[in-house]
Amino acid sequence: MSTSSTGGEPDPERMLSAALRAQATGNATPETHEAPESEPPRRSEPRRLPVFGLLLYALLLGIVVGGVAGAVSLL
Repeated sequence: MSTSSTGGEPDPERMLSAALRAQATGNATPETHEAPESEPPRRSEPRRLPVFGLLLYALLLGIVVGGVAGAVSLL
């Protein structure tokens, strides 16, 4: 419980609440005017890992290494 209502130190719970509220609302005076001919920002797709290319590379490498190992074992 808070006993600081008599004028001592500010209540830490109230200070935290006020800080979080201010952070959540952002700027208290948002700008309402936009440039009339501005385009909305493009949403870039997240970069994907090259899974298909990596699997293909691993398959081809396995075939080549297997062929070399087979050729060496026949000698």
